[in-house]
Amino acid sequence: MLEPKYLFLTSAILCLLYFIGFFKYDKAYKIFTIYLAVGLLIDFIASKLWIWFKIYNIFTAHFYDLFQFVILSYFYSHLLKTKKQLLTIYILLIILPVFLILRFVINPSLFFEYSLLETYLTTMPLIVYSSMHLYNSLGEKPVFYVANIGLLFYLFTSTFIFLLFKLIDVFKMEEFNSTMINTNIILQYIKFGFFFYQWKLIFFNKNEQY
Repeated sequence: MLEPKYLFLTSAILCLLYFIGFFKYDKAYKIFTIYLAVGLLIDFIASKLWIWFKIYNIFTAHFYDLFQFVILSYFYSHLLKTKKQLLTIYILLIILPVFLILRFVINPSLFFEYSLLETYLTTMPLIVYSSMHLYNSLGEKPVFYVANIGLLFYLFTSTFIFLLFKLIDVFKMEEFNSTMINTNIILQYIKFGFFFYQWKLIFFNKNEQY
């Protein structure tokens, strides 16, 4: 299995690079930087829970899914333009978290189970927002174009991976578990590659839109 510590190191370096311009660039940049930093923090804590407290980390997926949905929805609200697109974001930003929280209130045991439904509900809107931004960027100088492609790539492929992971769990094919985990780690490295290139465009293409 691939060592996750190198993934954490890569993520940490990426966060530090983006924090360099935190007070210099616009709100979308700040939101994206917070997304990177908090995502790293949640992933790191999830990886250490068993070592520190002998606690399984499955419940941390709920925090990550909800955080990612909220922060990236807010991020795309600063990139998308039309009233219909923004209205879609604002409505889902209210309805979806309320629905997910109510599920845990009604059935607290769900908090300690992985939910494929939750993954889809929090990921598919982001895929739609990302696709909208990609479409809006046609024929003009885009903002966060490269990072958006990285997000779209990762959200789409990782959702497919989680679906396969669930099927593997249902059919008890444990021998494929490590393969699926390694594939997801590789996808994250690819996503970070897009984010590093986006940082390069922001800091070294001074006269171009990023």
